[in-house]
Amino acid sequence: MAGASLLDRLGPGDHACLVYDDEPLWARSVTSFIRAGLLRHHRVLYCGQDADRLPSVLAGHGVDVAAALRSGQLTMAGVEAAYLSDGVFDPEASLAAWEEEVETARAAGYHGMRGIGDMSWARHGVAMDQLSWYEAQVNRICVDGYTTGVCLYDRRLFGEPELRRVTRTHPATITRHTDPARIPLLRGVRTGELGLRLSGEVDLSNRQALRAMVEHLVAGAPSRVPVTLDVSDLRFADSAAARILLEPAATGAHRLRFFGASAVVRRLLRFHWAGDPVDLVFERSAG
Repeated sequence: MAGASLLDRLGPGDHACLVYDDEPLWARSVTSFIRAGLLRHHRVLYCGQDADRLPSVLAGHGVDVAAALRSGQLTMAGVEAAYLSDGVFDPEASLAAWEEEVETARAAGYHGMRGIGDMSWARHGVAMDQLSWYEAQVNRICVDGYTTGVCLYDRRLFGEPELRRVTRTHPATITRHTDPARIPLLRGVRTGELGLRLSGEVDLSNRQALRAMVEHLVAGAPSRVPVTLDVSDLRFADSAAARILLEPAATGAHRLRFFGASAVVRRLLRFHWAGDPVDLVFERSAG
């Protein structure tokens, strides 16, 4: 039951990778995530090759799937509709479709949007560079603080090197052995036009996800406009993460304002800062 219970810890702003290795765990996890979304008045979209059999799985676990499908709160899409354009994976088109689904949920008055995708289809015919790029870019959708995303990877279908590449693009990864206290390991939520609030920990396991969040934050932003990073709840960051956080100002393109940095995080950021001191400001809180 570990996978199912840990998924219950996720909420808006989270993008997690669930690595499973048997069908009962898949069924419990998907059911748990979808049931929680329906109860919280979230719109739920499932994408994957098992879309046809999912209704019977949900019904077998006590979910009133017929009512959810009738109301439109729950939608299911097969691999071709969700990921493949003319039989070819088009990451940009898939991302645009996810963003459209999020806007549809907002317009309908749902309290949140939940997307769950079983990525088993990607084991053949998809380059790992392309798949990893897509997964990293999903963070730009979830970081809105309205959307929760879960990507399912079957350990029996993907090799360990492949799994490491895709899991590192997710802020959080869940396996049978994940410590519940570390879920979600990292959460990033946009605050205003050029603000990002981070909580949890950043290390090798999720720094690619952090990079995607930061790059999206400053994409197209006017030069020299302050970028605000609330790190009040950031418990740990390694040196590589610190350099990622400093990148928006490293070339002089922006100024950085850090809110709530602990003494450890502040020392780390100062150690790696080589720019103009006026471009790096620390404040106690965002309030």
